Amino acid sequence: MVDRRDVHPHHLLRALLGDRLVRDVLRELGADPDEVRLSLDHLWLAGADTLDVEEIEAVGIDLPTVLVAVNPPFDDPPDWGGRRLTDATRDLLVRALGLRGITHGPRLGSGHLLLALMTSKDPVVAATFRAHGLQSRQVRPVVERRSRRAP
Repeated sequence: MVDRRDVHPHHLLRALLGDRLVRDVLRELGADPDEVRLSLDHLWLAGADTLDVEEIEAVGIDLPTVLVAVNPPFDDPPDWGGRRLTDATRDLLVRALGLRGITHGPRLGSGHLLLALMTSKDPVVAATFRAHGLQSRQVRPVVERRSRRAP
């Protein structure tokens, strides 16, 4: 059963598509970030069983919430704003944490999340990347280079 408070991998991708680093990476690879977001929304809506206004409004989670939750201050427990992670999202975040070494920093950033999403089995996320010809082997070197430059 799907709960409106669940955080799915496609929610994370939607949040990331507003991030400057992620948008720059996508542009460098020839993908328009706004078109990627339209594809993501189209695929999500096409796969939804039922829709109502409340569900559409609840679909998002913002990137600041994600980054604070995965990089909690003072070792506090993660706060997802009353939302719950699905198993797929939890696995994705564990993968992203393992990628922190590419920038040699202790904090998880948007580049790590994007790389983890590139390997997601979530059908909406995978289809979105396929629709724009985005593959992990192309994205990773761009993320690595840009992450090292990012403030």
